Amino acid sequence: MTLLLEAAIKIALVIVVGLIAAAALRRRPAALRHWMLATAIATALATPLMMRLAPSWSLPVEAVADVPREAAPPPRDSRPEGRIGITTTVQRSPASTAAIETSVTPAALLVAIWIAGVAVNLAGLGVGLWRLRRIAARATIVHDGPWVESARALGERFCLRRSVRLLQSDEPALLVTWGLITPKVLLPAGAPSWHADRIRVVLAHELAHVQRRDWIVQIASELLRSACWFNPIVWLASSRLRLESERACDDAVVNLGVSGGDYAEHLLELARQFGRARHTAFPAVAIVPRPSSLERRVTAMLNGHINRRPVSRATRLATLALLLAAVLPIALFAQNRFSTISGTIVDPSNAFLPGVTVVAVDTARAVRHEVLTNRTGRFEIVGLPDGPYMLEAGVPGFETYRQKLTLDGQDVDREITLQVGTLEETISVTRGGAPPSFEGQRWGSPRPATCGPSEAAPATGSIRIGGQIRQPRKIRHVSPVYPEGAAPGLVRMEAIIGIDGLVQETKVTNDAPPALAQAAVDAVRQWEFDPTLLNCQAIPVTMTVTIDFN
Repeated sequence: MTLLLEAAIKIALVIVVGLIAAAALRRRPAALRHWMLATAIATALATPLMMRLAPSWSLPVEAVADVPREAAPPPRDSRPEGRIGITTTVQRSPASTAAIETSVTPAALLVAIWIAGVAVNLAGLGVGLWRLRRIAARATIVHDGPWVESARALGERFCLRRSVRLLQSDEPALLVTWGLITPKVLLPAGAPSWHADRIRVVLAHELAHVQRRDWIVQIASELLRSACWFNPIVWLASSRLRLESERACDDAVVNLGVSGGDYAEHLLELARQFGRARHTAFPAVAIVPRPSSLERRVTAMLNGHINRRPVSRATRLATLALLLAAVLPIALFAQNRFSTISGTIVDPSNAFLPGVTVVAVDTARAVRHEVLTNRTGRFEIVGLPDGPYMLEAGVPGFETYRQKLTLDGQDVDREITLQVGTLEETISVTRGGAPPSFEGQRWGSPRPATCGPSEAAPATGSIRIGGQIRQPRKIRHVSPVYPEGAAPGLVRMEAIIGIDGLVQETKVTNDAPPALAQAAVDAVRQWEFDPTLLNCQAIPVTMTVTIDFN
């Protein structure tokens, strides 16, 4: 959404520059104004590509910390504090995915509306092209006669290197030109009966379109208007481009020696003859004007003071350089882009975790953006400027998630699984010390491996709320025996408490003396716990043990 908005703003600015340039050249030839507008439209079409590929400049922006969004209250505080660590990311199961509440954000709604508008406009353009091809397929190719002779003579005057195909259709009011590789002029049903002067005027106008390649410029304008259908500035530029194209071709006809008054008379007669039957929805160029531009074109033909000189290549290059110097900085300038970091947080059972604190730390600006997950574990941090970030997510009882991110205008979505926190225990063993009186005895009966109604997650319909942890409780303890003759030392180990509460695996994690390590392992292996429960299901849990032999 951010990139779409930025591209729309830049395209609008580029088009405005083109319109201003065309207005400033109102006393210059229409061909030059059309050239300026066509260049602006081509630059506008290339703007999204330049935003992605070209180097850009940006202004520094001051980051503003987010205010935490409304979220569900965190689960009951009956969990052990988890050690800080890196967690893993997994996909949610189809069942849990289906449980997510569907909500349409304003940004998603706007994007959907934009896509629908683009689809409708492109469909209209496609239908118009299809209608042209269908009519052309039914038309008859004109091989000889006054139309062909006049087209041959005018083609030499315009220095055309491409052959133009004349098609005689059965449509009473369709006179258009289209095509790039093989241009086609579609003549109306009554064209064979026209006199030579009108044939020459009409063909001169249509072949001027071919020489100037106006059809492909108009198609580019239609594509831009389809993408920016919501922007009236683009519609205005498209309409102005069509008008300047027709006026430039009118000037080309007058420059052939046709009197402006005679040309205007032919134009008015054609407009009267075609009347309301004119086909204006076709994506093609035509001599017969729309009612909105007829008066302006006739007035321009009758004005003997208008500059109608052809535009030289040097003038085109000079004006092109000036226009690009104005619009390229707009297209390449990287506005202060803002991104969104969003996602869903679940526990290892794929149940949603509400009330999780999610922080995006802007490491370049030393700013924290903090939110809480809602009852479906969803979070969203909006308005983040480009730069490096550290994404953190944590809640008591689980390990803290950390990931480095670099935002560059793209939104980021993460599915995060928080792992259950690691238990910690530290004991001290003294040489020659007597073991406690409770040594090796059970401290109580183990709790059942299920939870009661008071420990279960709150009922929320079809949504699975997770994060309900019942921490293990030691029910049997055995102290390590200090080995004879061993020097003091420290043993650190990791142990896995299984779903039955027994220590299943042990691993010494430091460079401890072998005798001390063996004594620590022998003792820890005899410890017993009641099961650790996550959402009423027994799970294995990691425990770190530090034993100080002194």
